[in-house]
Amino acid sequence: MKKTTAMMLLSALALGLAACGGQSGSAAKGQYSQERSTAFKTMMPNFSAMGKVVKGEEPYQPDAFKTMAETFVTESQEPFKHFAQDPDGQTGDALPNIWSDAAGFKTAEESFHAAVAKLNTAAQGGNLEEIKAAYGEVGASCKSCHDTFRKPK
Repeated sequence: MKKTTAMMLLSALALGLAACGGQSGSAAKGQYSQERSTAFKTMMPNFSAMGKVVKGEEPYQPDAFKTMAETFVTESQEPFKHFAQDPDGQTGDALPNIWSDAAGFKTAEESFHAAVAKLNTAAQGGNLEEIKAAYGEVGASCKSCHDTFRKPK
């Protein structure tokens, strides 16, 4: 991939990822919504740190990156444990189709976990170009799910 194309891709990805972990805070949150919001925020420091490496803002240190990717695999499982439906009006930023289209949401979740696993595999292999591509897939998965199942900000 040419450097210009890669930088354009990473810039677009960065915009999409900005929406990945933060919650707007404007919607009322019940217990489950609060728990999943906390879980998403917990996984963001590792994802953001990996993003700085992918974008060339921080040096690539293979051992540190491997650890971040492994930790991210574990952290990325947690939010999906908290998608029980809160009472009406307290679902935070979640759209009702998370529950009305449970199969579609499950497919999005599985795609996300597959992308995270691919990122971890790439990280363990140590090839930075493969890591960049896999990181982009995780970001695209976040964006796709947010576009479909999350209230617009």
